Amino acid sequence: MIELRAVNAAVGAFRLVDIEVAIGPGECHVIVGPTGSGKTFLLETLIGLRPLLSGRIFIDGHEVTDLPPNRRGISYVPQDTCLFPTMTVRQNIQFGLDLRARSSCQDLAFVGRLVEFLHLASLLDRYPRNLSGGERQRVALARALATKPALLVLDEPFSAIDHSLREDIRRMIKDLLEEFKTTTLIVTHDLDEAFFLGKRISIILGGRIIQAGPREEMYYYPKSLAAAQFLGIRNLFPARVEHLVQHEITISSPDLERTFTIPCRCAHKRFTAGQAVRFGIRSEAVSILRRPADPNEEPTVFEARVRRMFVRGTLHTVIAELATPQRALVEIDLHDAAARKIGLAEGAHLQISLNPRHIFLLAEAG
Repeated sequence: MIELRAVNAAVGAFRLVDIEVAIGPGECHVIVGPTGSGKTFLLETLIGLRPLLSGRIFIDGHEVTDLPPNRRGISYVPQDTCLFPTMTVRQNIQFGLDLRARSSCQDLAFVGRLVEFLHLASLLDRYPRNLSGGERQRVALARALATKPALLVLDEPFSAIDHSLREDIRRMIKDLLEEFKTTTLIVTHDLDEAFFLGKRISIILGGRIIQAGPREEMYYYPKSLAAAQFLGIRNLFPARVEHLVQHEITISSPDLERTFTIPCRCAHKRFTAGQAVRFGIRSEAVSILRRPADPNEEPTVFEARVRRMFVRGTLHTVIAELATPQRALVEIDLHDAAARKIGLAEGAHLQISLNPRHIFLLAEAG
């Protein structure tokens, strides 16, 4: 178990404020945020390169707050991998073990498993300068894992890898962590990487963790406007809480001129009648109906017109203008095959549905 408890730190005018992170054994936790949000500073604080102003750090139940980096049981892979240029791949991988007084047969057997798993056997006598970006990443991972660290820390692990190789390396890292059950912390600015690798995810903005939780919860149910906007959710509308009953909340939307009843287990804890809120729904959760429905009978159904279409490879993004007095815009993401089957084109008329199960509420109204 890895725990950061109320960690505060500063470099210049920038501060980390009350950072709370807990990583279970064998879990992969991803901290995601934009450039300048404090991700790398947080890692440097965790591994012991930066002092704390206050707070405590625990690894496997032992406090390491005041320990030097080499005594924390952490293996760190920076963005540029930092392989030793004058050492072969074999020497790089065994570097941590060579620092020990003695390496056991089990240690050497474990390194052999890593080499086999990462397909490094044919590279062992090469030097880093003769490796591709993906090969250097694999060697850096083997070196980091060879000592069986209590925590593996990866800083932007795909930043130096060609885009064409990133998917292969992502899958390899996911398989590697699952195979060796390594407790891992990854920081990245890339949302796709975060949701692909992380079992739990934390969003950091301006030196603060603004939301943390399981991957699925983070994806569909952001808890603040800042989190929703960082996650790229554009379908956000002002609303008002009308009334609450057990596990349900009814809201009215002036922009959409509709009333929605939404399942919400914690409605009474988070909201009150009359409160101004925002409601949102991810673009891929908006449905395009193939069979006509009556909007007067189905309050989640809207007549709409395709105002713009953006094509990004196999994904289409549709900007639909609702046939309401406010002409609200709704963004819809769908696969190319579905768009072709429906026959979508700019100017086309369609019906869309906002499923209440996929609607989330935000306390912020501004």
